[in-house]
Amino acid sequence: MRVGVFVQVCEEETGRVFPVDEVVSRIQRAEELGFDSAWVMDHAFIETPRGRISGHDPVVILARAAAHTRRIRLGTLVLCTPLRSAVQIAREATALADASAGRFVLGLGAGWHRPELDAFGCPADHLVGRFEERARAIRDLLGGGPVSTDGVYERLADAQVVATAPAPPIWIAGSGPRMLRITAELAQGWNLGWGPPEPSWLAEPLARLERELARQGRDRSTFTASAGIAVVPDRASRRLVDGLRAFEDLGVDEAVLCLAEGPIQHTEPAYLERVAEVLSKV
Repeated sequence: MRVGVFVQVCEEETGRVFPVDEVVSRIQRAEELGFDSAWVMDHAFIETPRGRISGHDPVVILARAAAHTRRIRLGTLVLCTPLRSAVQIAREATALADASAGRFVLGLGAGWHRPELDAFGCPADHLVGRFEERARAIRDLLGGGPVSTDGVYERLADAQVVATAPAPPIWIAGSGPRMLRITAELAQGWNLGWGPPEPSWLAEPLARLERELARQGRDRSTFTASAGIAVVPDRASRRLVDGLRAFEDLGVDEAVLCLAEGPIQHTEPAYLERVAEVLSKV
């Protein structure tokens, strides 16, 4: 099983937004320590009890990271599709696929944070239906030729984006029945997070996903199932090792570690070193 790391872009407790170079330096360090992948989130802002918190645009962060790394895979976990048009996502994805020499993974999500959607005038109704049409348009645009579609929410007429590298794989995040069906039909990978470092919370949705893949005639061995695991290293080193083995036994292909209690909670740069040391002894 591969092990990646979620690299935080902000912190709720302090309200701090991490500068782009600081995030990139953590991605560089993750590469040096042997992690297989590095992931950043996408929110214009999140409304919390302490106020709004946000981070810089993930595409910009990963473009800079691509220029300063050579091996580690780079991904979005996940792009909020209501905030971007299909053509914008497809153009950015093809550019990042080129800039990273094929190391970019395009993680997509339907959006969920109502204050964020309302603030930017994004429709918050029928999120899954809107996502399905947009994700299908993105997939088709990444496939090359002109794309036309006349959906309820998405309309394209001979639309096309330039590509100078193979299309990046699409991963989709979600656990509802419709999202799992869309994932099995359109994507090359799946993520669900953020759960604790033991896999009971993932077993049932993963089993449902695998049934959907079978219905679609998909070869499970060509599909990546990933788990977003929240773990504070100084509290759970042994638990993490045992948990990762259990996730692998369950059928998880890649673990993405959030080194905090959640994606915007307090973390320490030293946590990356601690987890790498633990994993090196497995």
